[in-house]
Amino acid sequence: MEISIFRAAHLHIYFDELREIGVPVESALARSRIPLWVMDDPDAYVSVELSLDWLARSSRDVELMEFGFRAARRSSLASMGKPLQHAILQAPTGYSRLQSFIRCASLEDNVLSIRMQAEGDQFRVVSTIGGFDRNPRISLAEWVDLQAMISIVRSVAGPNWCPQEITFVSDQRPTAKVQEAFPNTRILVGQPCTSILVGKRLLAEPCPRNGGIGLDQPILQIEGRPDEDTTDWSFAAALRAALRPYLADGYPALSQMAETFHMSERTLQRRLQKCGRSYSDVVQEARFDVAQQLLLDPSNRITDIALATGYENQQHFARAFRRFAGVSPTSFRRPGAETS
Repeated sequence: MEISIFRAAHLHIYFDELREIGVPVESALARSRIPLWVMDDPDAYVSVELSLDWLARSSRDVELMEFGFRAARRSSLASMGKPLQHAILQAPTGYSRLQSFIRCASLEDNVLSIRMQAEGDQFRVVSTIGGFDRNPRISLAEWVDLQAMISIVRSVAGPNWCPQEITFVSDQRPTAKVQEAFPNTRILVGQPCTSILVGKRLLAEPCPRNGGIGLDQPILQIEGRPDEDTTDWSFAAALRAALRPYLADGYPALSQMAETFHMSERTLQRRLQKCGRSYSDVVQEARFDVAQQLLLDPSNRITDIALATGYENQQHFARAFRRFAGVSPTSFRRPGAETS
């Protein structure tokens, strides 16, 4: 997999932390190759590598280990996508909640894999970010994944639970604030994997009746499931998801996306050919994905949807939509929902 993407929600948790240190987030993002639209859509997918590079450049003099820790504290189960929240909160024990995370983790990050391995009376929960083990900025991603795993265990054990051990692939030493937050936790850096140690007995306990997400938060009611099985990402599916935030600025050039994912145009086209697709095919599919989602909201005007999907006018959009759906955008909507 040469296209690494994650939900923009994982970038969002850093925005407030950047503002805390005086970074004008919107203007800093505008100077990057990350589309500004991700600020409004936590479920958009964005390049992992571009995001880590931008965060490292924007973090000023704050050490990355410290920066990642401070941002990750803003994350919780509610930061995860709704399908993953649903899978986790329906599980009755901590063990089964972690198993749900293992099955669905790639909905959050297409190069993320989670596994559990027994070590005596403990389970080691291991996170692997494919292709990033030697990235000097990996601690930023490691903290996000660690916080997800810790949040799941805390949904059973309570908000003050801390793992017996945390390991990092990054060789950056934990700062005083990190050690203060995990006073009784052994923290090891420069390790083969990112992981936490959790007691087997604890994970066998039934989950609290409120779902373990705090009495001030309702148990989430999730409607629907993903349109496709994104737990098995192909190159074309990853590119299709990555294209969506760029559409509002017009047709994303092949050269732009090749540069975004650090490959030549020829390599990108060749990889798509192996999937039986062309670049234009995938762009049109991404446009249709966005269009049908926006059409479900009757307050969205057809002309605005055309612009949001990168078309110059409503007529071009309507013709393209009909080629995919067999009906016009107006007919696709529920009767009486048209607002053009």
